[in-house]
Amino acid sequence: MQPYRNFYIMLIPLLAVACKGKQSQQQMAGGAMPKTTVSVFEVKAASYTVTESFPAALTGNVQVDIKSDVTGFLQKIHAKDGSSVSKGQALYEVDKSRSQAAYDEANAAVIQAEADLALKKRDYERYSNLLKKDAISRQTVDQAETAVKTSEAMVAAARATRARTGTDISHAVLRAPIAGKIGIAQLRIGDLVTAGSTVINTLVNEDPIFADIDIPQTRYNEFRKDVSDRAGGNQYFLTFPNGELYPEPGKILLVNNAVDPRTGTLRVRLTFPNKKGQLKSGMTATMQMHFKTGDQQVAIPAKAIMELLSEVKVYTLGPGNVVEVKPVQKGSLLDSLQIIDSGLKAGDKVITDGLQKIRPGDTVNVK
Repeated sequence: MQPYRNFYIMLIPLLAVACKGKQSQQQMAGGAMPKTTVSVFEVKAASYTVTESFPAALTGNVQVDIKSDVTGFLQKIHAKDGSSVSKGQALYEVDKSRSQAAYDEANAAVIQAEADLALKKRDYERYSNLLKKDAISRQTVDQAETAVKTSEAMVAAARATRARTGTDISHAVLRAPIAGKIGIAQLRIGDLVTAGSTVINTLVNEDPIFADIDIPQTRYNEFRKDVSDRAGGNQYFLTFPNGELYPEPGKILLVNNAVDPRTGTLRVRLTFPNKKGQLKSGMTATMQMHFKTGDQQVAIPAKAIMELLSEVKVYTLGPGNVVEVKPVQKGSLLDSLQIIDSGLKAGDKVITDGLQKIRPGDTVNVK
């Protein structure tokens, strides 16, 4: 009997521990689970300075292809590649021999027509005097008068032809239509230039220079307002791909008049001074827009934002420390803060940590 007695004495503590463990499990199953502890950010209204970046493409304010309107061989180059030129400056010269020959021929036609007109006028004058003496018929005088008018028309046509060929001679010298900088010539002396089609070089005016960006169509009114408000608070700067900041600020010149149906974006053109020539047409850069929000703008830590497809939301702390969900609309990102355009107000308490451990309706502890 003694061994059995000792066995029962040892069994009693084990049964007590088992009962206590079962009681703890029942308490946890009954809702006594420990509450999740979270961190909370209280929303406050303030004014923020925001920086937004947009890819930008640079282009000269005027870009002209240098073409000739006469055909001939390139005879002279008056301006070096890459040089700055003034308006009206001679750039290139096309061989004038063909134009000169055509002009000489037209000039000879003018001299011949003028001589014929002089003869017709003398005949008419002589016949008119004879008519006064009844020594000639009226019909002969009328015919002489018609001949004079015909000769006058021939003179006018010959002079017009001469003027046109003279224009061809003057146009053989290609002059800069604008002030700017020329690029690398596509032809060399002796190459054939075809009227209206051969591009000899390109002339670009890059002061000021344009910077084009694309914006979502939803922001049209924001940028349109800045075009009309020249004294607006927004500031625009360019940064190069290496991170270097271009020192001269720019301004919005215009917002395009149509939305690109493929992308749903609008093109905005800005203008930047470029007196030192640091900016070149064809460059890419980043346009940075600095602006201040209103005094009642709200912002929260970016890590509090939850996004799933097109749904953007945050968890907030409601009465009794109960978790609530609120959809929000994001604005610009400011360092670690996310500007919130709608969905929150000052005084709201946004949960920033422990988001994966909670669900709407849970009661939580606040750290």
